[in-house]
Amino acid sequence: MERLAQITHELISVPDAERNFDIDEFNDLYSKNKPTLYIKMTDIFAIHNLVAGDLPTICPNRDDVLREILQELGSAKNNENEMLAAGSSDIQMYLTPKLHDIDDPEAEVKTLFMETKRCILYIIRVQTGANLLEILVKPVNPEDEHKWRSVLHDDFAKDANTRGAYSDAHMVDVTRMSYYDLKRTALENILRLEHMGRISKHNYYQDILNAIALDIRTKSRRRVQRQRELEGVRSTLANLHEKAKYLEQQRKSYDDYIESAMATLQKNKGKKRFLLPFTKQYNHQRELERSGRVPKFGSYKYSARALAEKGVLVGWSGVTDWERVNLTISCDEVGVFSLEGSRGHIQMPGASALVPIEDLLQAQFEAHQFMNLFEGNLKLNVNLLLHLLYKKFYRTQ
Repeated sequence: MERLAQITHELISVPDAERNFDIDEFNDLYSKNKPTLYIKMTDIFAIHNLVAGDLPTICPNRDDVLREILQELGSAKNNENEMLAAGSSDIQMYLTPKLHDIDDPEAEVKTLFMETKRCILYIIRVQTGANLLEILVKPVNPEDEHKWRSVLHDDFAKDANTRGAYSDAHMVDVTRMSYYDLKRTALENILRLEHMGRISKHNYYQDILNAIALDIRTKSRRRVQRQRELEGVRSTLANLHEKAKYLEQQRKSYDDYIESAMATLQKNKGKKRFLLPFTKQYNHQRELERSGRVPKFGSYKYSARALAEKGVLVGWSGVTDWERVNLTISCDEVGVFSLEGSRGHIQMPGASALVPIEDLLQAQFEAHQFMNLFEGNLKLNVNLLLHLLYKKFYRTQ
């Protein structure tokens, strides 16, 4: 029986996932690949059936979470058809982070308890008594205050940077307190801890002294633990730097790919095409060639009236003669479009803007119907403007 018990114990002694995969609360911040578990559907149904059969032994408490899960799943027999349909197929389960929230819910209580221990450690160096409660309620006389100042002088006078027991930047500064204030602070903290259920007056607050004694006994072990934690934080920081470099390389790779793809889409559209003589576009192209300002990916000139009829132009504040006012759309840089307003051959003051395609796509994604340019005077339809740009500057087929 002992041999069987040993085998059974070794069989069920399985390390938790964190230890098995060497995962801590910071791992999910920098890991690129999450651990993946593979399991057959038939094994899942078998485990379900096994747990359901021995549920009273496994979960004696009625409010156990496992009971709630099995209640939601239902009986294993009710899922036999699903099991037969699944056969021996495998499923993948990705280890989800359960340590994503590294905030300690008891951080405030722990800080208060540590601050209290620090005060008590100084109090018992000045006064003595049969128990801690007796010391706390003992009156403070001038001799106690003098002894307290001597303690402060011994601990802090030689080196202003000396860090005493339980020192922390967020704790009260005992060097600026009288012994009376020190005891008052300790009593206030003790009452708060008692209200929280952390300590009890029935044993004269002996729990605080026991905690101090435990800290003294485990001082060396805790120092090793802090050193290990410090090494872990340094390792995490190094891994975070590596992941930042990796993500920056990924971002640059994506940006380069997108820019290359957009350049490819615009490449053929930028080729010179045949234009009917004496049309608005023909004259515009000739004018650009004479001035040596031909954009790399093309330029198109429209009257405000023509764009309004297409639905692209919604409104232009201060402009009434739309037949005589033109809007030129050019592209000399991948994904960046220049819009200029002119009356005849003279550019209108303040009527120019550079619009990246990303801004238009973002506006479309956010369901913004209109976009304002030219200091808010020009109002354009986002979707129809994108349609026009795709048609004129990109290969859509």
